[in-house]
Amino acid sequence: MNEKNMNEKNIWIDEARQIVTQLLLNPETKELEINPTSVEGLAQTINNWIEAAAQNQRNTDYYRGLVVRCGEAIGKQAFTQDDGGLCEDVLCAKVPALVESIINESTWDKDKL
Repeated sequence: MNEKNMNEKNIWIDEARQIVTQLLLNPETKELEINPTSVEGLAQTINNWIEAAAQNQRNTDYYRGLVVRCGEAIGKQAFTQDDGGLCEDVLCAKVPALVESIINESTWDKDKL
């Protein structure tokens, strides 16, 4: 693995090391005897967990952005609350039902896909 990939893979390593340090300073765990290799191994594991969570959030943001774009294309209905009030943001939970309604009301034949 080249240095660039290694740096990208370990982007959270400093935070992970801080977490391991906090863990080892915790009154309940301060009695543990852990060698430096184990500390670094724990930090690497935590780094991987943080990176997985960060990637999950990037994916969530991407797909939410797609739903928001669909809602913006639909227009006012995607911003209208159940009580008739308007939100400044797309109500993402409404978008699938609105899309289904639009398709069902159209002359577009979805079975030809």
